[in-house]
Amino acid sequence: MNPIKTLLQQIVVASLCCMIPLWAHAFRFIALGDMPYRDGDEIRFEQLIQSINRSKPTLSIFVGDTKNGSSPCSNEYLQKIHRLFNTFHQPLIYTPGDNEWTDCHRPSAGAFEPSERLQFIRQLYFSDTKSLGKNPIRLNRQADIHPRFKEFVENAYWVHESTLFATVHVVGSNNNFSQFTEYTRRNQANLAWIEHVFTIAKSQGVDHLVIALQADLFYSPEQATSLTSGLRDTIALLNQKLADFSKPALIIHGDSHRLIIDQPFSDPISKRTLDRAYRLQVMGDRQIEAVEITVDKTKQSPFSFRPFLIQP
Repeated sequence: MNPIKTLLQQIVVASLCCMIPLWAHAFRFIALGDMPYRDGDEIRFEQLIQSINRSKPTLSIFVGDTKNGSSPCSNEYLQKIHRLFNTFHQPLIYTPGDNEWTDCHRPSAGAFEPSERLQFIRQLYFSDTKSLGKNPIRLNRQADIHPRFKEFVENAYWVHESTLFATVHVVGSNNNFSQFTEYTRRNQANLAWIEHVFTIAKSQGVDHLVIALQADLFYSPEQATSLTSGLRDTIALLNQKLADFSKPALIIHGDSHRLIIDQPFSDPISKRTLDRAYRLQVMGDRQIEAVEITVDKTKQSPFSFRPFLIQP
């Protein structure tokens, strides 16, 4: 036996053994939203999906707004986006935005009844307990956990590698506050769901928490205080729950079409910044790009971010 060859084989095996724990500590996922907005964008959106597929992330999350607020909310368009979502090779989890239902009353959008559009979206995108994509995963839906909120099939959670993910149906356009009956019902469901998600995160002892929604919670300071804010309750509860949560958490949203990574959440009593809570606002609109998030549980700050561009 060649002793040099044997030694090299031992070195390779030892190196691989050292690398395996590193691989096991981290995984990548993609966040994106607010696209495609205009003629010509669909081709670039398809190219972005193809680039994501080649990258092979664990999963992707689309944080709402599959169209702009003035384009038609037709069945045909919503079905086309549904087909595109199912071209993702890995699981694609979707939470609705305001443009695909609350804004559909506009004449340019087809003068639809928003609640009817929401019902169509629920039937089309959330017809079973699985995510979208060619290799879907099973989701735990609020409709199956809280019988009182059986229509809220879009609110879901799942766990991957000791990270609990959740979606909450909170949208822009002031969370549809002007349609107070609809808003009140969905707001009650959302608050109950946020409570449940944090309870599950604590009881299962997960290492990290990721919550995805559509609305920009920090577009204006008045959103946290105004009596006519449809986002005030959500902001208050997230601040309260994040302050009481001892693990790193990430809130992902779209809505304002500009990449932001910061720490805007604060303790409701002391007003100090919550240094374990992060916010990612994805780009969108004319910027047909996504964000790749790496979760590495060996690091004190486990979330790292990089823009994900269309790859040639």
